[in-house]
Amino acid sequence: MTPTPWQVGGMVFGLIVYAVAWVRGARPERTGAGVLLLACLLSEITYRWEVDGHYPAGMVQDCVRLLIFAWMSFRMDRWWLLVMTAANGLLVLVYVLRLVDPAVSQYTLASAHVGLGYLIDLTLLFGVFERWLSGERAAAPAAWAEANRATAARDAARWRGDNDAAQAHIAATPGPAGRSAGPPTIGDSG
Repeated sequence: MTPTPWQVGGMVFGLIVYAVAWVRGARPERTGAGVLLLACLLSEITYRWEVDGHYPAGMVQDCVRLLIFAWMSFRMDRWWLLVMTAANGLLVLVYVLRLVDPAVSQYTLASAHVGLGYLIDLTLLFGVFERWLSGERAAAPAAWAEANRATAARDAARWRGDNDAAQAHIAATPGPAGRSAGPPTIGDSG
């Protein structure tokens, strides 16, 4: 199936939204952008995998994406995650309808993907915009500053020949919100 201008426009728009979310978003927006970008890249590989007129790889991708956004919506306090979960649920429902009813065509499935894809991308963009309006800091500058601090401390300790001190300093380096630079804790919404 040849991509339509709406599909190509949706992919370009999505890539722009993912870049904006990565640069201007907080941790939930960056995670959402990463999940969507990975799904976008995987779909470029797997959209050719057809079995009897069905696309099982696409359905699996959308189911996994649904589970990820559902998990994120229970763990993080962002309204847009609920909209993303609902839109991904509708995509999975369209796949199920296609399996159950042979009258649902491939064009119906593609139209649902295009329309709901635009909704998903716009929702992420509005989530970044809402975060910006509320005055919450973007994660990108803080992450770069944290990485630069940790790299400088590690290099200084290695220069002195003290690798254990370098690892201890990196683990104790305060992050953007005064917490340690270690892995995020459960319920950490960035």
